[in-house]
Amino acid sequence: MTRWWMREGAGLVEDQGRPAVPFHALHASSELPDAESWREIPGTRWGERHRDLAARANFNHLEKVYPFVQRVVAVQERWRSLIVRDVDAWRLEGVWGVLEDGGAVSQAAVTALLRRLLRAQVERNEGPEVGAELPRLLEQEGASRAARTVEGSLDEEAVVRAYLTIASDTSPLPEVDALGARFPAHAVVVERLVKAVTKRPELVTVGAPLGGAPSWQTYERWVLG
Repeated sequence: MTRWWMREGAGLVEDQGRPAVPFHALHASSELPDAESWREIPGTRWGERHRDLAARANFNHLEKVYPFVQRVVAVQERWRSLIVRDVDAWRLEGVWGVLEDGGAVSQAAVTALLRRLLRAQVERNEGPEVGAELPRLLEQEGASRAARTVEGSLDEEAVVRAYLTIASDTSPLPEVDALGARFPAHAVVVERLVKAVTKRPELVTVGAPLGGAPSWQTYERWVLG
């Protein structure tokens, strides 16, 4: 367990819209005048050299649920963590053991983070790439009509949704850590997406929610084949 001392009123900085203690405001010496004792909450440090998904999920969950925890940001070292006053640490007794063991205190928080990172990656990279190439790929498959339909009314949101649906069913699965996601099966996902859109161009066209499917189950069946 790492213990820090910090003077009351140490200058906070803004970190992604939230107040955070800069790491340099924390001191290892208990002899610091007028300083309060804090503990770093185990299992919450994540960043460039701390890429554990559970740690970032714990960070998100604890910060949301417990108003007495405090965010710490190390700008140069590129990590974030949470600390708690010694006098408040007892309030985390129910989850402290899980955190010390490197576990996740909320599976729902892990799942939500996983989905958010996957979606952000597809919206930023895979989605635009596939959208730009889709008409040409459909032409190569001999699906000229589908290519014309898609080229005239491509729905970027629908491309992202279809891509994620296929990726979650494709091996190898996406690789996800605390900072982001990678899709080692990208070529396979694109191949399956092209085949699905060849049969049903409405899957990725404007004005057809869920590709025209009456339910999510039907949509998945259409996309996954």
